[in-house]
Amino acid sequence: MHPRKRPRKNASTISMVIWEPVLMMKLTSDEDHREQLRHLYEMSQLPGVCLQVLPLDSTAHAGLNGPFTLLETPDHQHIAYTETQRGSHLISDRNETSILAQKYAMLRAQALTPFKALRLLARSLGET
Repeated sequence: MHPRKRPRKNASTISMVIWEPVLMMKLTSDEDHREQLRHLYEMSQLPGVCLQVLPLDSTAHAGLNGPFTLLETPDHQHIAYTETQRGSHLISDRNETSILAQKYAMLRAQALTPFKALRLLARSLGET
């Protein structure tokens, strides 16, 4: 096994759901946008990375109130982070982080599977 592909002991994991319109938005040049999609495609294939895409036609979903990030510290403390136009918030209250964890579980259930998300990225890159 290649040294970079060997899972590390206590390796970090990352799971994310991206709304499809965000993937389609071109805020940079075509070349830079394509490079960003390619980077997502490559990173989503790494061990410990799970990328899902919430389809464009998901008009009512658990993320309508805005993006959030859930983190778990090495000592298993759960923290959430949110950003709005008026500032950012670090949330450590157990009830609030639990609500956001439930919303994230709903988003994952509403999103494409990681395999289908990878195929969507490949199609966006013209590779399938």
